[in-house]
Amino acid sequence: MSSTNMRPVAFITRDAHLALLDLKRLVDSTAERIRAAELQSVGAALGSPRTDDPLRTLRGAADTLRFSDFEAAVSQARAKTEYAVSCSCTATRE
Repeated sequence: MSSTNMRPVAFITRDAHLALLDLKRLVDSTAERIRAAELQSVGAALGSPRTDDPLRTLRGAADTLRFSDFEAAVSQARAKTEYAVSCSCTATRE
């Protein structure tokens, strides 16, 4: 397998990595919102008067997972990763 054959694969793999990073950002953001809702719930359970509405925060996190952006990010990461794998298999045979 020559390095010439692997150059395009390296770019395609990088593209798959970037798509996965976009998905990770969405997941991390949602996880942070759920964590905030958790902390707000604990504060409310302990009777803290300065607690934001945990249900509203939790709904916002759930909405993020329902948005078409999230589905698109999952699909794009999957498609680009599968494409990178197929290109890698082709390049290794040459």
